[in-house]
Amino acid sequence: MNSGQIRGRKNLDSQDSKSSTDIGKREESLNKYNSALTELPPTNLCPVVRSQDGFNLLLRRHGGSKRNSLLRWCQSRTQGYKNIDITNFSSSWADGLAFCAVYHTYLPSHVPYSSLTPENKRENLGLAFKTGETVGIAQTLTVEEMLRAGGPDWQRVLSYVESMYRHFEM
Repeated sequence: MNSGQIRGRKNLDSQDSKSSTDIGKREESLNKYNSALTELPPTNLCPVVRSQDGFNLLLRRHGGSKRNSLLRWCQSRTQGYKNIDITNFSSSWADGLAFCAVYHTYLPSHVPYSSLTPENKRENLGLAFKTGETVGIAQTLTVEEMLRAGGPDWQRVLSYVESMYRHFEM
């Protein structure tokens, strides 16, 4: 080895020594930081974060507002179902078939969709709400409210559909 090679080797050894010291200092800082985090009191923010993550995923997948994203989610779940054309959160749900179709996509044994007809609104709605209750979705809508002249309140329908989404997708 000549003197130039020896000097180059010493410089490399010196750099290796410095970088391992730097790495050691960084690891020590990270360990202190992680220790400090574990000593913090627990918070109940996790469910909120998880809940928001579910809607963020929906928004990323379908884009737009939460309302439009939920509408598109319903449309994609019920694509190909007979007598279903979901364009809003009011009249599209009034005969109960849209609720039944969404439930059928998750619980086909609970909803005999092929035997349902748009004319049997009361029965369809009753079946949908009963199906929701059997899996823990609170019945926040009533059959009478859905059959009201002028159609149901779209915001209440949206709220119920949101609870369906939360139950099955989050």
